[in-house]
Amino acid sequence: MQISGSKHFPTTPQKTYALLTNREVLMRAMPGLKSLEPKSESYYNAELEIGVAGIKGRYKGYLELQDVRPGEGYKMVLHGEGPMGFMDSTVLVSLEPASDGEGTELTYSGEAKVGGTVAGVGQRMLSGVAKLIIGQFFNGLQKEAKAGGA
Repeated sequence: MQISGSKHFPTTPQKTYALLTNREVLMRAMPGLKSLEPKSESYYNAELEIGVAGIKGRYKGYLELQDVRPGEGYKMVLHGEGPMGFMDSTVLVSLEPASDGEGTELTYSGEAKVGGTVAGVGQRMLSGVAKLIIGQFFNGLQKEAKAGGA
């Protein structure tokens, strides 16, 4: 399943990047994120609880940031396993100064793969759930940016 989109942030690319890499901000912004324990500067063990349709459950895995370019973006690799199966995702996140000179344009694109019982829910439903969670996450980050973040 392909995922992509963009969001405008009222902060500079550097401040937006700082929000995107701040553990406390991520904990507040990510729906269902129960724990995010750093193992290195770019690798975290994670636990997520999802309560949507046929993919309800608690999922454990990791989040890793690769190809990190402070103020510009990174590649986020996610892996999670739970009672209904597994999920793997790779997302490229890019930050650019907004064309109007006010803030930052964040774009993301990538792919998510699911397996196990959860795959039986159907691509259409999974796509809708993924878009909902991603939308809630970026809306949460925008609120953090407007409130001063971190």
